[in-house]
Amino acid sequence: MKITIFGVGAVAGFVAGRLARSGHEPVLIARGERLAAYRENGLSLIDLDSETQHKLPATDDTASLGVQDLVLIGVKAHAIPGAAAQIKPLIGARTVVVPMINGIPFWYFHGITGDWPKQHLDAVDPGGKAWSGIGIENVLGCVVYTMNTSPEPGTIKNHGQEAKLVLGEPSGENSVRVQEVSVLLTEATFDAPVSSNIRHDLWIKLWGNLGGNTISAIAEGTCADLGADPGICATMGQMMRESVAVAAAYGVELASRDKELEEGIERRIEYFRNLGDVPTSMLQDFQSGRTLELDPIAGAVREMGAMAGVPTPTIDTVYALARKKAEIKGLYQPLV
Repeated sequence: MKITIFGVGAVAGFVAGRLARSGHEPVLIARGERLAAYRENGLSLIDLDSETQHKLPATDDTASLGVQDLVLIGVKAHAIPGAAAQIKPLIGARTVVVPMINGIPFWYFHGITGDWPKQHLDAVDPGGKAWSGIGIENVLGCVVYTMNTSPEPGTIKNHGQEAKLVLGEPSGENSVRVQEVSVLLTEATFDAPVSSNIRHDLWIKLWGNLGGNTISAIAEGTCADLGADPGICATMGQMMRESVAVAAAYGVELASRDKELEEGIERRIEYFRNLGDVPTSMLQDFQSGRTLELDPIAGAVREMGAMAGVPTPTIDTVYALARKKAEIKGLYQPLV
């Protein structure tokens, strides 16, 4: 199978390392210091108690590779529209494309029921550049549960026992291609279940990320720091309530009763707190001077809420504060 990984940071590098360890040779598409490191030294994977070195092909020239069987996208969601033209040469009629991203994806409205005024959210894909440039029919949904960092270019470190990639067709179909990708990742020692409702799965992940990530960028605190503060936890809880209402407007039920909702919020905040002195992915980006993925995680929820007539006052406030802090640091660029 011809596999290319476009954008090889912490999460995608972890996937690349495990694929290589299981006998595959994915091509790494990177740039700058990362590309130089992969070319010179290969990919170093520190996976819990083991460390392996993998010499993999690495390039920044997608046109030279031709059509691939599988393209895994590792760049952040907000970078995909701008990268669509570079990704396009890799894609043929039968290519499977798996964006491994946080937040609301550009493909969210593909096949969704309801007469919504637009399919391309301004927060994640204004003008539909990713939708049309990549080819919406090629895309599989993916929800990522891993805890990885890249201490230096070319080195990937896995910090957690959980290595889960939930896969699903936007249509909910149990297709041959989703089964094939699931088997591939399972053989590479990932937990790779196939979901019949991938949008429900991505809302579950987003439910936990929404408050913790955005607030961590404002407060510059770890999961333990934020989870120990009652006021922060209350704000996170209110953001989660608002997101449940937005999801419900689009047919995704995260909690059927008030008691179930409150118990779910309590569990998610406890889980967040128990992650300990670990920075969220958004805080890692802030500290490293990288553009924050605010819009896929929070901006898109606001936009979907407005489109459905669901108020999101707490999300709006936290988003505005995080965005302004990122703007001041030069770490926020609205998509156009």
